[in-house]
Amino acid sequence: MNKQSTISIIVACYNEEKNIEETIKRINKTLPKAEILVIDGGNDKTSEIAASLNIPEVRVIRQEPNKGKGDATIIGINSAKGDIQAQIDADCQFLPEELPKLLQPIIDDKADITLASRFIKGSNVPKGTLTPIRRLANFVISGYTSLLIGKRFTDIGAGFKGWKTDVIKDVNLRCLHYAYEAEIIVNGVAKGYRLVEVPVSYANRIYGVSNVNLWRDGILMPWYLLRLRISILKDKFFHSR
Repeated sequence: MNKQSTISIIVACYNEEKNIEETIKRINKTLPKAEILVIDGGNDKTSEIAASLNIPEVRVIRQEPNKGKGDATIIGINSAKGDIQAQIDADCQFLPEELPKLLQPIIDDKADITLASRFIKGSNVPKGTLTPIRRLANFVISGYTSLLIGKRFTDIGAGFKGWKTDVIKDVNLRCLHYAYEAEIIVNGVAKGYRLVEVPVSYANRIYGVSNVNLWRDGILMPWYLLRLRISILKDKFFHSR
């Protein structure tokens, strides 16, 4: 990995027509040479707006049918041309201007995967940008995942991560829903990759509301991760015999 590596940014979208233009323009201004993949699984005008910007670095890919954010991210991973990739949400709650900061440890070959964290020293989360219930949900799932893998991570649910392309393909994501965020970490640690947390800022959503369903995803994610961890341990057991 060198400082001339190419970069792809994955923006998974579901009905983000009010946000997508600003998101793309801010990414493009921050990383002018980066490929921007808009993976659109919604039913509004997100794709049309993204394409109408006439920014050569932007590629719009329709996710049909919409199987979930994990599926959209997998589509982006397999479609990206860059040596390094990042994912960022389309609502600018995670700041596109902090993409270089997120990716720097990878560019410097000090990490294989970088994880944004709103809960470590150096992060900036103004009061009111993260509701108590979301803060609690993230604390619980981050703690649960950390216990499963025996290594502490503080913000597993953050939709702002970076990785080397060859690494993320080896991590081999299969989860189609929101648990893919934790699957990256569980599989990444199991395969011995270097995962580094990076402190980031957080802002209020520009328009609309989050598509995360805390109750649905709060039930699906722990169960999926437990099955994943058991599968990894079984594989290690049988391969060691």
